[in-house]
Amino acid sequence: MTTEQAVAEIAGVMKKAGLVWLSWGGGRPAPAWFAAVDGSYVVLADRSGSAEQPLPGLADAGAAQVVVPAKPATTRLAGWTARVRRLEPGSEEWTTAAHVLRTERLNASGLDTQLDRWQTEADLLVLEPTGEITENAGNYDDSSRLESPASTPATTRGARPITLHRRSVRRPKLT
Repeated sequence: MTTEQAVAEIAGVMKKAGLVWLSWGGGRPAPAWFAAVDGSYVVLADRSGSAEQPLPGLADAGAAQVVVPAKPATTRLAGWTARVRRLEPGSEEWTTAAHVLRTERLNASGLDTQLDRWQTEADLLVLEPTGEITENAGNYDDSSRLESPASTPATTRGARPITLHRRSVRRPKLT
């Protein structure tokens, strides 16, 4: 398969997705929403702990593995390798990509200051297909994708608290 054919196949698969899973640097895969801009795919990565999607270290990774899930989210459609490139804020390419991402952004708050906030608090990253398809129909990786849950300070609730004046579980029979 040539690079042009691979890029065309990737474009066909990406049209069916609104979310992809990205992995880079040996870390855990992370979900990311994206927008297609001129044959490449742009993601928004949080830089300073703001309310955007957290993709720590992706801007400096250089390359990432992209997994495209099927709509029921129980299977994979494809996997491919991407070059990661950061767009410079204020450039013409950044402005074009930001306007496309803005229309794709769901549940955005502060629409009037969104582009200014992205310039200072987030990175716009371009995922350019390298032409390497790692998984596609009939050629899936058989390795287990199970991972242990991410560590978190959250704990289980424990025993239920005692509540006064609560209706008893067993109700008396009415005669």
